[in-house]
Amino acid sequence: MIIFIVTLIICIITHELAHFIAAKLCGCGVDIFSVGMGKPYLKMIYKDTEYRLTPWLIGGYCSLRDELVSSNKKDSFTNLPYLKKMYITLAGVAVNILTGLLAMYVGVYYIIPNLWFFGYISLWLGITNLLPIPALDGSYIFLVWLEKFMGKEKGYALMEKLCKIGFIIITVVNIICIPWIIYLFCIGRLTWF
Repeated sequence: MIIFIVTLIICIITHELAHFIAAKLCGCGVDIFSVGMGKPYLKMIYKDTEYRLTPWLIGGYCSLRDELVSSNKKDSFTNLPYLKKMYITLAGVAVNILTGLLAMYVGVYYIIPNLWFFGYISLWLGITNLLPIPALDGSYIFLVWLEKFMGKEKGYALMEKLCKIGFIIITVVNIICIPWIIYLFCIGRLTWF
């Protein structure tokens, strides 16, 4: 159980850190970088970004400048070119998938079941984050489509509403239900080693 929770925390932190680094490289402002969810018990502001540490470590987010709002700010996410938006969006997914594959390979090769388990969870989180469901990274492909056909203001307003609903659904399914099923599945598979 502890291995599962630590794995989830590491996967989420590396995922959000990848979004953060990609955003900074693309000239996008980052308003908040939070490790955990909920009210922060530690926070500091450095170079226009608020860094937070919260008691609920299973979760986290990287709030990009004007992420779902039509804005005139030069460093807002909505004003970036399409490729930069995709780079920022897919950075977290890429890190989860790559670290997942690497950890699974090393875990099998050197017979380290906990490392294999970490890789499996990381890979699973990366793949599910590609789904085009609001609040997941895959939804930003849908967002670009909305922006193109509805205009920035209407497209981003609709996406903001969908993300609020999607976040609740995905939190319940992905964070609570699916990892537990995978964890139980993996316990039976560890005998392969």
